[in-house]
Amino acid sequence: MPLSDPVLIFTILISVILIAPLVADRLRVPDLVLLLLAGAVLGPHGFGVLEHSPAITLFGSVGLIYIMFLAGLEIDLHRFASVRKQSIVFGLLTFAIPQGLGTLLGVYVLSLDLSPAVLLGSLFSSHTLLAYPVASRLGIARNEPVAVTVGGTIISILLALLVLAVIADAAGGALIDVWFWLAIVLGMAALSGLAWWGIPWVARWFFGNVTEKGGAQFLFVFATVCGCAYLSHFAKMHPIIGAFLAGVAFNRMIPGQSALMNRVEFVGNALFIPFFLLSVGMLVNPGAIARNPHSWLVAGSMVLTVLVSKWMAARLTAAWFGYGSDECRVMFGLSVVKAACTLAAVVVGFELKIFDEAILNGAIAMIFVTCPLGAWMVDRYGRRMAAQETGRVLQPSDEQRLLVAVANFHSATRLLDLAFVLRNPALPGGIHAVTIVRDDAETGEAVRQAEDLLVRCLSHAAAADIPVAAGVRVGMNVNDAIVCTAKELRAETLLVGWGEERTTATRLFGTVLQKLLDECPPKLVLCRLIQPLNTTGRLLVPLPPLFESRGDILALFGDVKRLAHTIGASVHVYTSEAASHERLSHMLHDVRASVPTSVETAVDWNESLARLFQSVQPNDMAILPLERRHSPLWTPEVNRLFELMASRFPAMNLLALYPAMSARDRLSPAVVDRVSIPVISCEDRGRSPAGKVEDALGLLVRSVAAWTPPQQASALSLLARSAHGHPVELLPGRVLLHAHSEAVETPTILVGTGNWSWRLPGCAAPTRLIVALVGSRDQPPESHLKLLAGLARGLHDSAFRDTLHADLSAADIAAALRDALISVDK
Repeated sequence: MPLSDPVLIFTILISVILIAPLVADRLRVPDLVLLLLAGAVLGPHGFGVLEHSPAITLFGSVGLIYIMFLAGLEIDLHRFASVRKQSIVFGLLTFAIPQGLGTLLGVYVLSLDLSPAVLLGSLFSSHTLLAYPVASRLGIARNEPVAVTVGGTIISILLALLVLAVIADAAGGALIDVWFWLAIVLGMAALSGLAWWGIPWVARWFFGNVTEKGGAQFLFVFATVCGCAYLSHFAKMHPIIGAFLAGVAFNRMIPGQSALMNRVEFVGNALFIPFFLLSVGMLVNPGAIARNPHSWLVAGSMVLTVLVSKWMAARLTAAWFGYGSDECRVMFGLSVVKAACTLAAVVVGFELKIFDEAILNGAIAMIFVTCPLGAWMVDRYGRRMAAQETGRVLQPSDEQRLLVAVANFHSATRLLDLAFVLRNPALPGGIHAVTIVRDDAETGEAVRQAEDLLVRCLSHAAAADIPVAAGVRVGMNVNDAIVCTAKELRAETLLVGWGEERTTATRLFGTVLQKLLDECPPKLVLCRLIQPLNTTGRLLVPLPPLFESRGDILALFGDVKRLAHTIGASVHVYTSEAASHERLSHMLHDVRASVPTSVETAVDWNESLARLFQSVQPNDMAILPLERRHSPLWTPEVNRLFELMASRFPAMNLLALYPAMSARDRLSPAVVDRVSIPVISCEDRGRSPAGKVEDALGLLVRSVAAWTPPQQASALSLLARSAHGHPVELLPGRVLLHAHSEAVETPTILVGTGNWSWRLPGCAAPTRLIVALVGSRDQPPESHLKLLAGLARGLHDSAFRDTLHADLSAADIAAALRDALISVDK
């Protein structure tokens, strides 16, 4: 007797849903296989513990809609657009061949009528990309055959669902005539228009005005999916068609790394879809399979047909477009897997009495065979493809650390959402949220408020199921505390918000931001996020002149395309360098993420900006590649672009991307090119001979025009410490000093002369010549010592020693020292 206590029934079902994925992970099989098996064992045809009650039927029906919604949500529309011709060919082949062979199997082997045989063929024609994560993990997701298979999935699913809808309507008594087909065409056109234009328009308005607090956005999405599924009846389609189109509509609206996507996937994968799989398993009759040889014939022939037909489609496509054998096998592995659409079609056919138990059991057998087979094929032959991959690709970092500076909850949530999108889940490291508290009389209360803010931030991150580390820092100066935190954490990227108050913009850019740009080592992302990220339709990227000289240009394109791919936006690039158009196209192509990208070239920077301003539309976001002030690529016109766009487009999201300090003029950690190091000279002629060593060193460091006042102060302090602590006297009156400064960007050699009367500690004669080496922050200590040793050898070079006895100027001595370094390198 089946159980009747609803609490006990629900407890058993939830326990099965809990245990099945854990066991499946141990056995390395898809969890849907064990859920189907559990339904068969516990169902009325197994041990009879559970009956196929109306409650399970209700949850199963919602699960069927939900599984098709997720199928549409997870399809990569951008990748389909990039290889649409090949995808259409493969989609038609992988639909038509299985559909044809399946229909012939139903008519001539299983003795079915034409309509059931056609519906049987649709079970073979569609497929589920269950093995796609394997291809992604192997790094071949961007390979053309994989992209073609993903695009062909869209074609095969749509055609298979169309077959299902027509056969289901015919089985329900609908008259198949010209008016029937006209109603389908018009209904599908209206339903597609609603999904492509109507739902995104309403969703952008809703997401822009209602936050995810309390799950409002998820309930809106779920209600829209159910409503779209219901409207399918008016288009003479099955509700799963509307659910699938709703998924395609939200495909561009729900970022993959967001709290909303986490809720969507959690509710589906933890509740509705497992109930659907259990309800399907309860329909399976294992006893009928064991007792009836006909069931063995049906199951065996169905498994054989799907393997042969999908292999034929993959082989023909590979031969047509010249793909290799490994690529063909990967396409077969991706397209042979049966799951979502096959289950949907067989359940609908079984409920409409089109299929019997034998075909239902055969469909389950196909799932049991193809799921592990597809994953194995992709893993085995995908590794060979990955080993043969050649070409220039963007090399990822070994680790990531994203630091988010938060000040209030409203801006913090949007900064965290952006960090979620920019984060690469495949890399170790993570996101760190920090809030700064000033050290004053109200520090205790401020720390308490800061902790409350971080607790809310952690709650927001937990909703997206993304780990975030949080901390409060106390300091006299907010900027110094942020810089110190970035250095301590060795942050790769720092995300900071831009002030909303227009009256403080000049002060902000002159103090807070500028100090971060001068002293903060990691890549800096300045954010003005007015609208939610998932309302963005286009990313506008104006490239300033000489953008190719930027050291992190490929990484920048990677961030832009990853952001566009995640939020479902297109990328529009504006450049004023026509000669580099082809190289720019190659750079954009080399980045892995596949998104619609266009490049518009103008005659100069002003015209490029004019075109950008004229093309701005609602729901656009601008990403501005800007430079730090002391970069050779910095110009005041480009630097003012952020403020200009903020004032001209007050409702527009803006991001400014500044390169990491280490991205420019980076030195090798093992080898330093001594010849390329600048040698700066200075003569102290107007100074009193009775001055101090600090006066001479101050004159030296101030002669370096590339250094900012903070950098000069740092170098002066360190050199003065070297002068008083460990000067090296080469010859009487000739002294070598050295320091390793964290504030200086490029190693620099300073040469100064003067008629000074003071002596440094341990020196035999008054100092007349100072040679000082100032190492950079990006230079490891071992490289600094290696450079210092090379400099000492150059100073002891015979040609250079001869110049020390002549009455030469500092500039002449610097030139001689440069020649000595060249001879040492040779």
